[in-house]
Amino acid sequence: MSLSFSKQWAGHLAKRTDQSHENEAVLAYVIEVLLINLLNITVILTLGFLFNVLPEIITCMVTIAMLRFTAGGAHSNNPWRCAAVSAFVFLAIALLASYVSLVTRFYVDILSVLAIVFCIVSVIRFAPVDSPSAPILSTTRRKRLKLLALLVVLFITTIIILLRQLTWVYANEIQAAVILCTLWGSFNLTGSGHRLMTLIDNYFIPKKRGGDLREKNH
Repeated sequence: MSLSFSKQWAGHLAKRTDQSHENEAVLAYVIEVLLINLLNITVILTLGFLFNVLPEIITCMVTIAMLRFTAGGAHSNNPWRCAAVSAFVFLAIALLASYVSLVTRFYVDILSVLAIVFCIVSVIRFAPVDSPSAPILSTTRRKRLKLLALLVVLFITTIIILLRQLTWVYANEIQAAVILCTLWGSFNLTGSGHRLMTLIDNYFIPKKRGGDLREKNH
């Protein structure tokens, strides 16, 4: 459901530009999505600052964005819920990355290989993963997105390798964040990732089914 603010702003713009009611609804949706994304970015960056993991959380945002825009992934059926899940996951990954960066290099290297292999397999098998509200119907576009996703995986692999060689103070933390985000982004391409998001959606849906069933039985 659109925010009253987005509806009012869309209505104002529609009147000024003489748009139809259908276009006004589209404008309201676009305004709401932009507002949610802006608030989400602000909240995520604020959390990163408050928990002293700002470099890691920015790395999460960039890494997941690259995978999302090319490979796609599981979505919530509510944009606000999707934003909340993203904020929680990014903060959790950023905090976990600060601990993973302290692990012995040998185990980090193994985790890197597992993340890259898992990502390649997931992209080849599932990407691009679209959503029911915005299906990818063009075969050409699907092939192009899959190719771009594989190039993103190659780029991420290069970044992981380069960060391993650097002596920069944040290199280990950022490398760990990239690795963990690669695992999370790959997981979101799989059926298990979709089931997890469905589980989250179902948890927040008002539970009226029992009452409805009892009413039907009477």
